[in-house]
Amino acid sequence: MQQKLLYPIGFEFLLIGILIGEPFINFVNGLLKVQLPIPLDSKSLFQLRPIIAAILGAIGFYVGLQFRIKEILNYSIEHFKLAINDIVFTIILMSGFSFLLILNFYNENLSLENIIANSLMIGISALTFSPKALELIQNRFEVSGNNFDTIHKISKVNNFSALTFLGLLFAIFQQGKTNGIQITPVEWFLINIAFGLLIGFLLFIFLEREENEAKLLIGLLGIIIFSSGAAYIVNFSPLFLNMFVGFVTGNILKSKETLVSIFKKLEHPFYVIILIYAGVNIRVDNLWVFVAGVLLYVILRLFVKYFNGWLSYHFSINKNKFSSRIGLGLNTQGIIAITTMVSFQQVFNNQLFNSLFAIVVVAVIVNEIISIKLTKDLLIDLSEIK
Repeated sequence: MQQKLLYPIGFEFLLIGILIGEPFINFVNGLLKVQLPIPLDSKSLFQLRPIIAAILGAIGFYVGLQFRIKEILNYSIEHFKLAINDIVFTIILMSGFSFLLILNFYNENLSLENIIANSLMIGISALTFSPKALELIQNRFEVSGNNFDTIHKISKVNNFSALTFLGLLFAIFQQGKTNGIQITPVEWFLINIAFGLLIGFLLFIFLEREENEAKLLIGLLGIIIFSSGAAYIVNFSPLFLNMFVGFVTGNILKSKETLVSIFKKLEHPFYVIILIYAGVNIRVDNLWVFVAGVLLYVILRLFVKYFNGWLSYHFSINKNKFSSRIGLGLNTQGIIAITTMVSFQQVFNNQLFNSLFAIVVVAVIVNEIISIKLTKDLLIDLSEIK
């Protein structure tokens, strides 16, 4: 059924999270004058944070595992232009527009630091790119062509860049626990990269000659839990830290493809837990702000992505690599966008973030549904779907 309808896998679990969350249960109790128990209240959610941090770490590891230098260096100059344009303009336009809106409406309630952090977080979430729409289409149709190949390549660069910006945001706003030691944002950023790379090399040393899938799984989970725990303790992003663990592993470990196959088996359960957790954490403080925010996010991101593709095409030398309409295929987001918001929520807390969290998570769902159709129609028009 899923392949027939082409809807994004797993988002029904987000709805389950909403239905068992404290806001919805309290609404039902007030409406029906009953006392239904709350399966996941605020205390339970807090106790789940270390587990969620470990799952975020696993997802970050997978992003890094897919970022292979050898593959990236084989990209054409046009692919690099498209990727760079998409990264730069998505961050600038989405964060800039968000900053102006938040500054105009919430300047009395939020500090300038919180306004900047929230605005950048919107841009970072908008930068994420999921290949799930391509996978759904590929499972249903026979697909091949330059545009399809380009879209698939851009996803790896975008996600790696998004998590790097997320780590930079954490470092700039000094949320890490340093026990009174004065560490500059640059130093804090580099320390986390170095720590991730070091753990990646340790994983390589321990698993260099290992080919047994069960032993690889145990070693992988042990390293991810350790590094995610370290990130959680110092209030850093396990997504960012473990991305560099995966980056080292994906570029030097011989059994990296076995690790990819292992993660694919764990991928769905991890995503289910994150989606339920995200659903439980959705809080709609103001319905009109929520609706307006979702519409603005979806429309602005769709426009920005189309503009990025159009601009890259017209500044490209070899115009056979992709179409001027390729931006229609760059709109998919997926689970990575949600994980960035969950990671941010575990550390940052301000008056506006509940609304932003709900807006981005729901907008991701809308974008996924829209992007699957837009991508499919684009590839049909370009004769890349037979």
